[in-house]
Amino acid sequence: MVNKGRNRIIITALTALLIVSLAFSGIQYFNRLSKQEVEDREELLEAVMWKITEEDTIPKEDIEEIIVLKAKAGVYPLNFDVAINMKNGEQILYSWTDKNKTDVKQY
Repeated sequence: MVNKGRNRIIITALTALLIVSLAFSGIQYFNRLSKQEVEDREELLEAVMWKITEEDTIPKEDIEEIIVLKAKAGVYPLNFDVAINMKNGEQILYSWTDKNKTDVKQY
């Protein structure tokens, strides 16, 4: 009788420990994933800003906002785009040219 009670306590404690461990590892995974996503977005944004500055084809005073978009589908890192929204309503999109992130292209 005493062994059944002790076994229940041990099983309950181990189950609780397993649930806490899984929750903690899930939080760590998503925290690391979001940090990597931020770094990828910043890398693309930086490359696009250099491209815009070098080409000087877009008048800076006509830019309303610049945002980074992530597609729900696509191959990494090509699923990120930088959208330049102009004051006249036009939108210009930039993305990586290849998976090695060698250059950005406008499309």
